[in-house]
Amino acid sequence: MYKYQLSIVIPFYNEEDNVRDVVENLEKEVKKNKINYELILVNNGSDDSTPQIIKDLKKRNPAIKQVNIQKNQGYGWGIINGLNIARGEYIGYVDGDNQIHPKFIIDAYNKLKETNAILCITRRLNRKAGFIRKIASIGYNTIVNILFLTKVKDVNSKPKFIKHKFYKELKLSSKDWFIDTEIVLKAKNNGFKFVEIPVRYNERKKGKSKVRISILKELLFDIIKYKLTSTKSQFEN
Repeated sequence: MYKYQLSIVIPFYNEEDNVRDVVENLEKEVKKNKINYELILVNNGSDDSTPQIIKDLKKRNPAIKQVNIQKNQGYGWGIINGLNIARGEYIGYVDGDNQIHPKFIIDAYNKLKETNAILCITRRLNRKAGFIRKIASIGYNTIVNILFLTKVKDVNSKPKFIKHKFYKELKLSSKDWFIDTEIVLKAKNNGFKFVEIPVRYNERKKGKSKVRISILKELLFDIIKYKLTSTKSQFEN
């Protein structure tokens, strides 16, 4: 039914300095673990040399697929476009900023495969971020857990993996940074069992982070909207 054991989606938005390292390091890790895989590299509206680098990488490895989004419409939109063409039994995504060692990507895949869980999420042990961003993250996770009665320590951490046969039930729609929260909340609403593993992040060495503190405002708006919508649906049912 599935062509691959594992499909990994990696969205890249102006990451010309990181694309090659991210892909080549991940290739080594999956081959070392003898995994039948595909890498779905998403050019998420980049205006640097990212799309050309992806194209060059694709030429030398048939396991690489390229998705081109002409205009950036948000982080989540790149992920959804990648996941929608995945053909692995297990599918998921990780950022393209080279901040996580491929070992932890394989750990997440193995954890999901070894359990009866449907979704595997992660939590960052040594997040490389400023004080304000750390406080904002703690606050956001607290709000999510209170509003939706979850017990997730780090809702925005990557990678995330799901068993493919359950993916369509999530009906993902978030084009922006809310995609991580949407996955967790919809998995909970569907009664999906999920497991959580720790991962260690590296400090970003190349390129510029696309995350800004203003994104917190966007996330708070999205979570309030999601809460109101889900509450309305419950009353209608």
